[in-house]
Amino acid sequence: KEIRYCYETAMMRAPDLEGKTVVSFTIGRAGSVKTSNVANTTIQDSRLNDCVLSRLGAWKFPQPKGGIDVAVSYPFLFKTLGK
Repeated sequence: KEIRYCYETAMMRAPDLEGKTVVSFTIGRAGSVKTSNVANTTIQDSRLNDCVLSRLGAWKFPQPKGGIDVAVSYPFLFKTLGK
C-alpha cells in the first residue's frame, strides 16, 4: 500500500508514468533497513524514487538468522491497470 501511494501520487504529476525501479537495501541484524538506494530505474521522477526509499526505510523485516546483515535487490514495477 505504501509503494502504491508513492506511485499514485507521482501519477498526479505525470498520468502516463510507467517503468521499473530496482532498489538495493540492507536488512540489519534487528530487522530494520540499514541502507537503501535506487540501483537502477527507468523512471525519471526523482520524487517517486525518493518516496519509495523513504517508505522502505521504515519497514521492519524478520531478524536474519545468524545475526548477519542481508543484502537485497528488489524490483518495483510501476504500470497502470488496463494498459
